[in-house]
Amino acid sequence: MSYRKDDGRYARMLAFWALFLLFGYGCFHGDGLADRLNFWMEDSNTTYVDPFPILGTLKTSTVVALVVWLLTGLVLKVILNKPRVADTLIDTEAEMEKVTWPSWNETWHGTLAVAAMVAVLFAFLFVADLGLVKVMSMLMGRGGA
Repeated sequence: MSYRKDDGRYARMLAFWALFLLFGYGCFHGDGLADRLNFWMEDSNTTYVDPFPILGTLKTSTVVALVVWLLTGLVLKVILNKPRVADTLIDTEAEMEKVTWPSWNETWHGTLAVAAMVAVLFAFLFVADLGLVKVMSMLMGRGGA
């Protein structure tokens, strides 16, 4: 049974799925756990199903990686339902509900202001750099050896 089951539901779900998918990426993406096990097991790595959806082939190394990933999911569920962690996620969700989010119009105007300042700063630094190159070439002479 989970601690304060209905409180902080979205924060807990987001934390669980983000961590679970991150572990899944580590288990199955290039040079992850499945590939490492495949390398270590060499000839004893039996192929059960070829081709297998999403994973390519279902080998012993893939099954072990799947089991590790699913056990990680269970451990994550237990950890995220511990009172201290759950209270933190519940408080985080409560604070996020208090945030005043900008409207689309405010976001667009902020983006335009940042883009304009980047353009102005780019032009200023470009001119300053050209000026410093000119001064340095005058001080050091042209192309000196």
